[in-house]
Amino acid sequence: MGRRSPRIFIHHDGALGDVLLSLPCIRHIREAASAVHIAARNEIAGLLLTAGAVDEMSSSDSSFFVSLYTDSPDEPVKRFLSSFDSTYVFTVNAASTLCADIRNIVRDTQTIVTIPPRGSSKHVWMYRLGQCGFSPEDAKGAEMLSLPESLNRWACDLLEKYGFSRGRDLLMTIHPGSGGKEKCWLLHHYVALIRMLMKKSRLFVLVFSGPAEDGEMEYQLSDLEMHSERIIHLHNQPLIRVASLIAQSDFYLGNDSGISHLAGIMKCRGIVLFGPTDPELWRPLGESLEVLRFDAAELACSVTIESINRKILSFFSTG
Repeated sequence: MGRRSPRIFIHHDGALGDVLLSLPCIRHIREAASAVHIAARNEIAGLLLTAGAVDEMSSSDSSFFVSLYTDSPDEPVKRFLSSFDSTYVFTVNAASTLCADIRNIVRDTQTIVTIPPRGSSKHVWMYRLGQCGFSPEDAKGAEMLSLPESLNRWACDLLEKYGFSRGRDLLMTIHPGSGGKEKCWLLHHYVALIRMLMKKSRLFVLVFSGPAEDGEMEYQLSDLEMHSERIIHLHNQPLIRVASLIAQSDFYLGNDSGISHLAGIMKCRGIVLFGPTDPELWRPLGESLEVLRFDAAELACSVTIESINRKILSFFSTG
């Protein structure tokens, strides 16, 4: 009788971009398992489950896991974790109480430190993959996500309601926000760029905004939307729906954000704008997104509205 494949538990409470940079690790962990259960932020875990990257999920924000941050985990969480053969904890602190508690319950526990040491030039996903015992050569195709056809149909139906017709029109998706303001190209640049793009007939621009975006962004985007039927502004959409709409897009533009990492995972062509963060370490996975850098003080800035507009229009004229 062959040896039973293990059941594996993964704990990863990072934000969207952080979790997606761990996807090559998660893919390889799953290859050797009978089932992988991930505890992550609820929408992120749901995305991975829907896309088939994991087999089971729970929310890392659930009160069920709270006692793992104390010196005395409660019995229900002990019984739950004891049902797994091994665990992986993705964390910035391998010496945390959470890591110690999980290791005390499941002996075969491995911590994956998510941030490389100072001075490292290795991309984050490669740094994490090495800790899992895999090489970059093992990771080909491991950074992709595919969604069920039902979600693709939902996205197509929604776009049609706004007048978009596949084959006749082109779709560009823009996410002008980020979790940190210092990572954002200025909003008025995005607004000016969208006005330029609207001069191209049959180009639809889909703009996402979320809970991190302020009232000024909402006001300016709503004003744009009023002046063109080809501007679609969607606010605070569920992550799985954002993913399905990006999958329908011909081109993507956004800042260094979780949504840009999602666009890379979905293999959407486009541009991601980096400010203070080093893209050599943190750029989205895959090769579909071109990285451009802007200076936060806008001194000697190589990224201008006109230069991005030219790149986008060149793509649509040849792509």
